[in-house]
Amino acid sequence: MPIASKSLREHIKNRDLISIRRDKIDSHSIQAFVLACSKTLILLQYVHDFRLDGFMLLRREDITGLKTGNTNHFQRQLLLTEGVLDQVDFAFRAPIQSFDSFLASLPPDEIVIVEDEVTDPKEFLIGTVSHIADGTVSIHHFTGVGRLVEPPAEIATTQITSCQIRTSYSRFYQRHFERIKKTV
Repeated sequence: MPIASKSLREHIKNRDLISIRRDKIDSHSIQAFVLACSKTLILLQYVHDFRLDGFMLLRREDITGLKTGNTNHFQRQLLLTEGVLDQVDFAFRAPIQSFDSFLASLPPDEIVIVEDEVTDPKEFLIGTVSHIADGTVSIHHFTGVGRLVEPPAEIATTQITSCQIRTSYSRFYQRHFERIKKTV
């Protein structure tokens, strides 16, 4: 059952900490603050173990449940008490009509994580966007040991289930590549 836009707008307005289920994709919930939504996508400030962990863009069609319960209310209060809630970028805006529009809006050196979590094998790409055209995104991706892979990988935007930016994971790689540039 699709999540109602009215419900999402209430969570945005109230700055609720929510738990999102995507039962066909993941057995674990995603805890986050909803920042914006379009007809097909939802933009989140991801929270992991009481730490803000970047922005996540998900397909609404994959969401099977969304709740704010006693645990989320309590943990939101803990985030407030610890000063973490003040760090949530509720003003962050990006075009989220489609994955194409979101990815096209990023700076050329922004490291993104793009995933197709439903096919077998699953697709996980981390790198920079090199090209977007005709419903396909090319990612200049790299391996876990920081080696660029040629040619860039292509993924249809209809296959993308999740896109993340400014995560702890991607920022470590971002800093790694910045250090390399300084030594070259």
